[in-house]
Amino acid sequence: MKNELLITSRPSVPCKYRTALTVLALCLCQWLSAQNITVRGTVSADGDPLIGATVLVKGTTNGTITEIDGSYSIEVPTDAILLFSYVGYEPQEIAVGARTSIDVELNSSLVLDEVVVVGYGTMERANVTGSIVTVDVDELEKVPVPNVVEGLRAQVPGLRVTRGSGQPGSGITFKIRGTNSLGAAAGDIDATNTPIIVIDGVPIVGGNLAELNPDDIASINILKDAAAASIYGSSGANGAVLITTKSGIAGQSKISVSASTGFVDIANKIPMMNGGQYIQYRIDSEKAVGVTDPSINSLVDPSEVANYIAGKDVDWQDLLLRTGMQNRIGLSASGGNDKLRYYLNGDLYSEAGIITHSDYNRYSVRFNGDFSATDWLSIGARVQLSKSFADETANAITEFNQGGFAPFFPISTNTPLGDVYNSDGTYTKFIRDDRFQINPLHRYNESILDRNVTRSYINPYIKVKILDGLSYTLNTYAEDREEFYGRFWSSNYNDGDPSQAQIQESKGITYLVDNILSFDKQFGEHQINATAVYGFQEFDYQQSNTIAEKLPTDLLGYNAIGYAVDENIRYDWSRDDWGRVYLVGRLGYTYGDRYSVTLTMRRDGSSRFGPNNRWGNFPSASVAWNIHNESFFNRSGNFNFLKLRLSYGELGNDRFPTYYYRAGTNNVQVNAGTDPDTGEPILFNGFGLATNASNPDLKWESSKQVNVGLDLGLFDSRLNATIDLYQTNTTDLLLFESIIGVVNNGFTQYPSNVGETRSRGIDIGLRANLVRTQGFNWDISANWAKDVNEIVRLSSAEVDAEGNPINNPANGWFIGEDIRELYDYDVIGVWQLGEEDAASSFGNFVPGDPKIRDVDGDGIITPDDRTFLGNPTPSWYGGINNIFSYKGLELSVLIEAVQGVASVNNFIGGYTGRGNMLAINYWTPDNPSTEFPRIGAGGPMSGGLYTNAIKVQDASFVALRNVSLGYRLPSGLLAKLPISDVSVYVRGNNLKYWTDYDLAFSPESGVGSYPITRTWIFGTKITF
Repeated sequence: MKNELLITSRPSVPCKYRTALTVLALCLCQWLSAQNITVRGTVSADGDPLIGATVLVKGTTNGTITEIDGSYSIEVPTDAILLFSYVGYEPQEIAVGARTSIDVELNSSLVLDEVVVVGYGTMERANVTGSIVTVDVDELEKVPVPNVVEGLRAQVPGLRVTRGSGQPGSGITFKIRGTNSLGAAAGDIDATNTPIIVIDGVPIVGGNLAELNPDDIASINILKDAAAASIYGSSGANGAVLITTKSGIAGQSKISVSASTGFVDIANKIPMMNGGQYIQYRIDSEKAVGVTDPSINSLVDPSEVANYIAGKDVDWQDLLLRTGMQNRIGLSASGGNDKLRYYLNGDLYSEAGIITHSDYNRYSVRFNGDFSATDWLSIGARVQLSKSFADETANAITEFNQGGFAPFFPISTNTPLGDVYNSDGTYTKFIRDDRFQINPLHRYNESILDRNVTRSYINPYIKVKILDGLSYTLNTYAEDREEFYGRFWSSNYNDGDPSQAQIQESKGITYLVDNILSFDKQFGEHQINATAVYGFQEFDYQQSNTIAEKLPTDLLGYNAIGYAVDENIRYDWSRDDWGRVYLVGRLGYTYGDRYSVTLTMRRDGSSRFGPNNRWGNFPSASVAWNIHNESFFNRSGNFNFLKLRLSYGELGNDRFPTYYYRAGTNNVQVNAGTDPDTGEPILFNGFGLATNASNPDLKWESSKQVNVGLDLGLFDSRLNATIDLYQTNTTDLLLFESIIGVVNNGFTQYPSNVGETRSRGIDIGLRANLVRTQGFNWDISANWAKDVNEIVRLSSAEVDAEGNPINNPANGWFIGEDIRELYDYDVIGVWQLGEEDAASSFGNFVPGDPKIRDVDGDGIITPDDRTFLGNPTPSWYGGINNIFSYKGLELSVLIEAVQGVASVNNFIGGYTGRGNMLAINYWTPDNPSTEFPRIGAGGPMSGGLYTNAIKVQDASFVALRNVSLGYRLPSGLLAKLPISDVSVYVRGNNLKYWTDYDLAFSPESGVGSYPITRTWIFGTKITF
């Protein structure tokens, strides 16, 4: 075979043309490299589109976010590098080149890689050594409540939130890991054990979080253990809730409008007696005391008899309650560039309560601005102004108040056969002839009660980068909170009483200055994170109170208070203030992304204590081991991360009345003799000794906590879990000890540090991506917690002969038992006819009386048979949130469970007298009930040894806490509109209780309280 090489020639291009073509090609390449092109594509993960993923040209502020279907479109230079990122996923960088279509699949990153707010700074989750929970703010937005902490209910392990009143604008009660302090010194056990709330680095003093707009919140982190919370020293004795508000994002200018409206009604009505049941109850109560043939005419007023015959019943719940309304509208704008970023939001929230004259309106405006003046200097400020106006006229009724919400006592006591209207259609003052039952509708018309709150604050900061990794921040804060309370009763409010007005004005001013030095640097496998703080916080409170009677006119309400004559005016002014100075140091060290250590020391000085013990030291130490980063860890299995944590910390508590380390004084009048001209005594006002003695050695209440935690992730982080076990010992409890006045200059109580409590518990949090398909996702987050507290010691002086601590039954405190244990007789049934002999053998019992358990087995019921019946601390509590999403449709369902709670149900009355009662199944000879004993004067329900024991009930419940159904419009429908996102939703809150505690408005509210409400709202959010 012959091999041939065939060479063909082509005409050559002259040199001058070759040169010209080369120059043209170079110009064309240069032009193409500078030419902007439009790149389109999708961003997804696990086969599903990611909504809101960031697409950014690296090194610039030019960027966009993905639409509901994961799509994006961006104009970029051909030489650009696109940076794709999304929270919880590893970012990717891709060079554009000549491509006009780029689809990206992001890989899941470890949950431990996120940045966490830890107090005076941030830290990567992988390096966090304490017990810190990050709240899913997106889920928080789905709860239609004005109070951000209430929105956390059933969503955080170890955090229990309760709301005992449904009154619009009212506060809530919440605790992290239960109760440690007895709270006797401060007078409120719940307030003493409330966690601190820190907003943008500032511990908030007083106020109501209903004044904070939930839409302004960017992140929430819960510090649960002492090692994490010790950075706040005395303020963090009960844990901390760290809230960070939103900031503008460079390159993402947008305007959002949100609006919602809905209705509010009562969550659960109580079963009150109707007219027929009320008459029968009155007859049965008379028969129970030996009246064989009671006459109706002798039991009720003639007007009640007439209404009974005519079939005119009054259902006071239907009469006083209504369907309320909730409305909300918000407008926000945010954005900026490399230098200046801003966030501005205005919000209007209004709620018309389920009872007339119980409306609440809140207006808030927030501005957050950040300015990067140079590479080393940044300044900014957070500014908020909020005003709330509450019509609390329904609260003006004070009869039968007993510390509750007075209008609902008429609901549970007023006869159903009363007269609501006069013959001319006006309201009656009293609903029956004897005038012992008022008409609340009349009282509403003849009274005014307003409460207006204005809260304004500014939180400016300056941040200076001193060296690489070293920065200084000056964080300052000033807040002014003013509250106006005006009350008026007309001259027609009550027979024989003059008109009365009251104006109470209070003002609280808070200042804070923090000097924060931060260092964060990586040295190979070594990373150091250090923080040093010197700061102070001051609070000054003033209140003036003016009360006047016999106003010259009813037309001006409380505004006529200045027209009353001097002899009918009383004026009072009070003031309180305190301050705290602190030094903080925190050192964090991480080696090889495996081992982390955090050491913290805080030294607090509080003006609430005398100079002898003003300062308290609060150290903590914690370690963590990222086992998944060890070479021996097999990530090819089901585990993809595993972290072990151990911590110890000490915390202090100074929640004690100010200056009580000094002896108290009272106002007294001193007789200085007699006026020689008039013969009248000469009196002047002065000060005399009060009942509390001084204690210059009063010191901090101290809590020491050990925490062991485990964080784990399985199946490529589709299942994540956190488990924590802890024990807290609280010593030197701040309490008042009783002393003998005659040998102590008249002092009867002594502020002291005595007593000890112990609490133990476990809390578990789970997050799971159960289903991930192309169109359908199912996510679950669940939490479960159990905390047990007990009293170890109450007083160093009150011990038995062997030196062991003894109980304090007067306050319901018992060694080894819960802080709020119910100690009473155990009712196990009702004695029946035919059991007369057996009943009498245990004491003076007859059929119809409660059957009491003979605890000591001596055959007779005595005080020694009292036992522990339970307490308000749940055996366990938790919640589960299911989130189902299909394309643009999303449904979330949150269920809360609180189990093992015992409570005295004071809705159950005495069943004697002329007031209405709950329709219960009580015992009579013809109705041998075992649920409730006999009624009537002298009966076990009307008072005596067993009354409270009869009312002890299981207040456990399961609640359908929240349901949210939302839909986001496809981006294709919005492509030609200046709108980037539209969503519509319907949401419900407090929808259903499953409980045996059904003789109450809810298992969480007490007698006389404003009933818990349920809410349904419909809304939309549009982003431009």
